[in-house]
Amino acid sequence: MTNIWTLVADDVRDTIPWISNEVENNFMKIISVTKDFIAHTLHTDTKKEVYECLKKNMFHFISQGIFDEAGNLKKTELLARLESVDGKTLFPSTFCPIIEANGLDNIFDQLVVDKAFEQIFYRKPSIPCSINVNPSTLNASFIQEVDRLYDFYLINPSQIIFEVLETEKIDDYDSFNKTLFELRKRGYKIAVDDFHPLGNHNALCIENLVEIDTVKIDGEYMKGLYNKTNTEWTVSDFLKNIENIKAKHPGIDIVVEKIEDEGMFLFFRNLLAHSHVENVSFQWYYFDCGSDF
Repeated sequence: MTNIWTLVADDVRDTIPWISNEVENNFMKIISVTKDFIAHTLHTDTKKEVYECLKKNMFHFISQGIFDEAGNLKKTELLARLESVDGKTLFPSTFCPIIEANGLDNIFDQLVVDKAFEQIFYRKPSIPCSINVNPSTLNASFIQEVDRLYDFYLINPSQIIFEVLETEKIDDYDSFNKTLFELRKRGYKIAVDDFHPLGNHNALCIENLVEIDTVKIDGEYMKGLYNKTNTEWTVSDFLKNIENIKAKHPGIDIVVEKIEDEGMFLFFRNLLAHSHVENVSFQWYYFDCGSDF
């Protein structure tokens, strides 16, 4: 009887026939240490679906636009969705906890980046596309893989933004900045997702990173300010945060997330314009609910 782990390995190679040896070795290493996880996924339908989607590379992108203050589309964010065998869409709130809890973040990131290069190659969007990655994914091996993808697809690097998630603390900023420098030297852009001065790791990123082009302000922070639901979050403090970001990173783009209606859009647009903050964009359902990419 064929061993199930051999079948897993074969499926990986069949799904991504041109994956680099290093990424394949890392994937096989993950597989070898996560047998308990894979066995456990078979106990519940949801976890089994997530595992099957990962094993067979069954996911697609939702594209959500990012717009300037005049409503012009500037760039788009590619949001991954898993697609189960019965056609059901699995959202990040479902699959991300399973991926994170079992140490599969970097493998998933690489699959997403591979898929994004492929889709951008075929669809040839006229604006840059942002791809989410965990901080621990961004290392020397990642650069090698991106170089391989460039050689394969010949996509202009200016079409791609690597968006650093707020999921992990960065322990070595010198090393991390070197990685970002190498990516930007090649022409790729770097964004920092979900800046929140009170709530996550990316507030430290803004102080310690030097190779970034865009900062996205956390949506819950924006909603709290607009709805006045948290006394710790004041408009004055928000403007000071923006001022500090601009002082640290002159010319940086600011993206305000979770814009849900016209009132919220006008509030932040007028507030930032009155404070003479330039290079501001807006994102979320008021502008674009997202569509298949």
